[in-house]
Amino acid sequence: MASLVLVCSAVDGVFGAFVVVVQTGLKYFITFSSVSHMGLVMLGFATLNREGLTGAGLQMFSHGVMTALFFAVVGMVYDRAHTREIPKLGGFIKPMPLVAVAFIIGGLVSMGMPGLSGFVAEFPIFLGLWQRQPVVALIAALGIVITAAYILRVIGRVFFGPMPAEFEGHITPITAMDKVALVILSGILILVGVYPAVMAPLVGTGVEAILRLLGGA
Repeated sequence: MASLVLVCSAVDGVFGAFVVVVQTGLKYFITFSSVSHMGLVMLGFATLNREGLTGAGLQMFSHGVMTALFFAVVGMVYDRAHTREIPKLGGFIKPMPLVAVAFIIGGLVSMGMPGLSGFVAEFPIFLGLWQRQPVVALIAALGIVITAAYILRVIGRVFFGPMPAEFEGHITPITAMDKVALVILSGILILVGVYPAVMAPLVGTGVEAILRLLGGA
């Protein structure tokens, strides 16, 4: 049964990433990205070992903060452009540089880049998965490659390139409170990535309890 859950979770993660690639709306981009990342969480749980369970716990925290950051960015873009359609956007790094930086940080977290919370979460998941089912680990790793593809596509389309003519001179800067929210959320993702000890012991306490129930697995 555990092996079946592992396979289904790997398929969920990879399929969710493929679905994100074809999305044209920023809300659907976040939604299906979450589906893909929850596949990683389920993979960690299904390993039933310390590494996988720890990674799953960290991934839930990292994903929660990352998603909050993504929705904050999308909300700020929508308030000014009145559209969430990716093909209709472009060049937003000029009037909203901090928003662009925050979205890039969230994207790098989603890709599992070292130094950010996504790496701290995903590495133990794949370590535990490799110990359990190496083939499934290789399949699940495809999701990372696909994630990098859709993150880079959205960053390039929304924040770089030419800005549509109807937005020129009409995109206002974000407010001070917007900046505070972006800095706090981005800071948490960086802090956990650089110093995982702020979160790992809390997750580890729960993992130890689960392992005791499993007989020390």
